[in-house]
Amino acid sequence: MTEYVELHAHSYFSLLDGASSPEELVARAAALGMPALALTDHDAVYGAVRFVQAARAQGVRPILGAELTLADGTHLTLLVENATGWHNLCRLISLARHNAPKGEASLPVEALANHTGGLLALSGCREGAVARALRRGDKRGALAAAGQLREWFGRGRAWIELQHHLRPDDDALVDGLVALARRLGLGMVATNNVHYAERESHCLQDVLVAIRHLTTLD
Repeated sequence: MTEYVELHAHSYFSLLDGASSPEELVARAAALGMPALALTDHDAVYGAVRFVQAARAQGVRPILGAELTLADGTHLTLLVENATGWHNLCRLISLARHNAPKGEASLPVEALANHTGGLLALSGCREGAVARALRRGDKRGALAAAGQLREWFGRGRAWIELQHHLRPDDDALVDGLVALARRLGLGMVATNNVHYAERESHCLQDVLVAIRHLTTLD
């Protein structure tokens, strides 16, 4: 059986979204027997040093990355493969921050084309361009978005990301993503879009999200 590795996880450095520290995420991954873990905070790598130190101490391979917010509002998960990838990821985050008001990020989509070296691309959560197009019934748009990732990153470096959180439309969405990946010859990877290390931390995460949206818990 293939070992599961979480490739899409947010710490509390995804401000007002993630509820656990990098150290807590690493400890949980180690307890579950995961040989590696990716940290993909929103438009930031603030927790990178703490994450790497904790992972090395726990014998877990650290994979650095980020979930970028593009100018069209969609999300894209990027994972670092080497020093070139780290340089490109930092450059993309800087561009995204510079292109938006303080505390926000908005990466021009075309900027990706020149900064793909050393990076692996996952198509993103349900707010990724591919998944979002499928959710609105735009199969042609989803195909175009996935094809663009393949063109920019290359076959074998662009992956269709599958997530299932028991939402009513998740079965149809996953089926559509699988069909699209097969049509384009792209690999698929399952992720969980983790926002806390332990189940009971969902209460804290609810509070953080309520603060972010300036709304009550009710």
